[in-house]
Amino acid sequence: MNNEQSYTVLIQKPMEEISWDDENFIEELLQVAQLFRPFSAAITEFITEHGYRGDRDDALAKEIFIRAAFAGKNMEAPREIREWFTDGQPIKRETAFLICFAFDLDGGETDEFFRQVYARERSFNCHRIQEAVYYFCLNNGISYAEALDIQRQIPLSAQAVDERVYTGVIIAELNKLETKAELIAYLTDNIDLFSEDNVTAYETIRQLWNRIASPEGLLIRESRSLPSIHDDTVTGEKAGLRSGTEGMRSWDAYLAIFQLAKKEVRKLETDRTIRPLIRKLHEQAQDSFPDRQGIDLILHGKHVSYERVRKLLVLLTFYMFWARTALDRGGYAARPADADRCISHMDQVLLEAGYPELYVGNPYDWIFLYAASSDEPLTTFRYIWNELLLLTQEEHQ
Repeated sequence: MNNEQSYTVLIQKPMEEISWDDENFIEELLQVAQLFRPFSAAITEFITEHGYRGDRDDALAKEIFIRAAFAGKNMEAPREIREWFTDGQPIKRETAFLICFAFDLDGGETDEFFRQVYARERSFNCHRIQEAVYYFCLNNGISYAEALDIQRQIPLSAQAVDERVYTGVIIAELNKLETKAELIAYLTDNIDLFSEDNVTAYETIRQLWNRIASPEGLLIRESRSLPSIHDDTVTGEKAGLRSGTEGMRSWDAYLAIFQLAKKEVRKLETDRTIRPLIRKLHEQAQDSFPDRQGIDLILHGKHVSYERVRKLLVLLTFYMFWARTALDRGGYAARPADADRCISHMDQVLLEAGYPELYVGNPYDWIFLYAASSDEPLTTFRYIWNELLLLTQEEHQ
């Protein structure tokens, strides 16, 4: 078993040992957050797999090794390499691509680097000229210097086109090309296709949101047919939801997915956000966590970060799967094969939108993988957030 496998086993183990009805469940959950490795540990594991044989705790030795890899490819190394190991400094997206070129990764290996080492966002967004070039070059063993040369030969301007062109279509065309000359000709002739990105992901989110928050969407149907955390068990009164002719308000729908009571969240004195709850979790899970503002921006076609898009896709596909399953069966209990079906479905949606599959070593993904593996996934997921709300309220008071 290599170190990567050992790490994933370490992270997966609590899924089998922690139950949401444990007396100290939230404390146990927050302890799991301490197990996730920082980027410094992930990049150390990466260079060890690529020939580093020095002391894993020697920041200078690791810096020298990485700089040598860049020098071997006639590339200028990032200035801040030492800080990755001494100050916990994360890397930027462009730096992640540079590392992939320096260590001679192919396209599939680059995908895995983004998923396991960078552990956020997506790898190639081939709706961007620069990353379409990176995709072709890394898949064909072409150097970073040549990638830059190709980019310099492509026109800089592009005009929006009426027809939406999905990323998968562009990737299929790139896969047909064999030479740099063919790539340059394709990009030049089709420059207008690269004026808009994230088309598939945005369209998927809009479709999911409509099915979830429309006047007869999943949230309304669920509130009518299934028990809620906020039902009054004494009077039998149900905690119903309201919807206008155009569907639920985004903030109401957002809270309903988590089954968080608006009046309780309001006590935190925040402006329509559950950020205080998220701070309890890992910093990486907190980064770009889905929020009401992000939903509104995407629904109105505004640009948001890749990480914000990916995390919203994960949240909505998770809710969609388990809410539909619960409504079909009249209850929240899962069957043995449901977890695998859910995870496969979520992975498929992410891949089709150009984003990496779920990864257990990602603190955000772990929450959903943990909930999916429980007896009542949607109940477990909501219980986590309601317990975090209670804990946050106690500290706030």
